Amino acid sequence: MAKLSQLLTLECMLDAYDSLNIKDSWIIERQGVCIVELLDIINPKLKRLINSKTRLSCRNVLVANFKTMTNTAHWLKSKLFIDLPKALGKALREKIVQMVDLLKALMVKIIDVDEFAKEFFERLKKRYWKGRTTDYELWKARQSKLTIERLTEYQAELTANMLIMGILKFDEAPSGQEMEGVDMEKLRKKLKDGKVLPEGFEMECAKLRRYSHWEGDRFMIDYKLLLKYLYCMFGKLTSEQHIKMFEYDVQMKQIHEDIERLRKEEGLIEEKKEGNGNLMSRMRRTIDTMRQEGELKHLYDYTWLMMAMNENCDLPSFDTPTSFREYLINIGIKKGIPNRSTISKYYDKARGQLPNWTFDDADGTEAIRRNNVGKRFLNLVKRE
Repeated sequence: MAKLSQLLTLECMLDAYDSLNIKDSWIIERQGVCIVELLDIINPKLKRLINSKTRLSCRNVLVANFKTMTNTAHWLKSKLFIDLPKALGKALREKIVQMVDLLKALMVKIIDVDEFAKEFFERLKKRYWKGRTTDYELWKARQSKLTIERLTEYQAELTANMLIMGILKFDEAPSGQEMEGVDMEKLRKKLKDGKVLPEGFEMECAKLRRYSHWEGDRFMIDYKLLLKYLYCMFGKLTSEQHIKMFEYDVQMKQIHEDIERLRKEEGLIEEKKEGNGNLMSRMRRTIDTMRQEGELKHLYDYTWLMMAMNENCDLPSFDTPTSFREYLINIGIKKGIPNRSTISKYYDKARGQLPNWTFDDADGTEAIRRNNVGKRFLNLVKRE
């Protein structure tokens, strides 16, 4: 943050001016000149950070409030811009606008972290978690009999405790549609009886759904999405929250390994054998699984299955929605499928390639969900 401490200085100077009733024209003009000179230091530094090949250097400003600092009106609201001589006021406005544009570009660079963020968190996790015994391992040792049901209950408890710690408190508030997707009744059945959940917990659940999906009994986090949020907000989270986040990641992997082991032992997973079923039966099982998981929330979600298949050379492809519907019927999916016009309508609204589809009628969370449907479908088919 030291490299861009001038941002805070700039904000303090404008606030200080607004708190005083300055009438002297020389002092007013001198204040304007000082701020122009400060911006002549800030803007070149922003350019250097944007052009830097070292992504870590960008974390110097992560504790800054980008939502406020990239709002031009936040800076121009000061009465100094009214009091200054016209020419100086214009020059100052131009430099402020330039600074805001640079901050926006820097924010994009910080968010675009991908593999770097993954490596960054893996290094931190090793530092926090050198050979420590997890709470899950202690809990597991106390169990007289380990079952998938008990594991899914612990998984829910662990996830709830992570959310209660406020890991996602800085994420955007959920929409009404996102809130509707939270099944609190189902979650409470998995949690300890009488567990007290704090106010706003349901909102935190809605936020987490942006970054998660189900794979059978396993609750999975899409870390490519979540790491972008965590990386940007890392400086705002406390050390306790950092540790809780790494504890959650380590323990969830341990739980998932035990779930898979038990499923195989209990015969719930068929070991892969030569000639184990054909492609049509694999497709039917995949779609049945997605229906059970609630991934296919709308009839038009079958459109994303068709698109995913058309993009994968190992799977059947379809020239028309009609041929796709006929395929679904042939593999035994006869009820609850969309008509030709529904598929055609939504197919025409989609652009690009998975996992970066864009849609004429949706963006944000809904666009991410549709991409996740396609990814989940391909993951299930390949696992069969």
